[in-house]
Amino acid sequence: MSEQNLSKQMESLLKEMKEIKENQKIMNDKMEKMQQIINHIENDIYAEEGFDFEIVCPYCEYEFVIDADESKKEIECPECKNIIELDWSGNFDEGDGNSCLGHCHGCAGCEEDNEEDDDM
Repeated sequence: MSEQNLSKQMESLLKEMKEIKENQKIMNDKMEKMQQIINHIENDIYAEEGFDFEIVCPYCEYEFVIDADESKKEIECPECKNIIELDWSGNFDEGDGNSCLGHCHGCAGCEEDNEEDDDM
């Protein structure tokens, strides 16, 4: 290989290395911006210890907001004073999710389901 070819290859390699370093810097900057966005989102989500949760009373259909506190298993409706059981699991352990599970205190849902069963 001639000295001139070697010199051209060196220049080419140096140019490629420079491009790689520039691209790496661009990627590092983008990653830093993404991390800042992620941190901001986390701060928005966890800014408060609790968050608001909307409740519709199954007895009187009064709508009200409570602080979400998974340690609370029930809450009193501020309108009709009935006790509402809270299920924080977010899933239906029994049934298909379309019918009453019978875990509440006297809602019309259980009675409606039983009437449908009696008709069959």
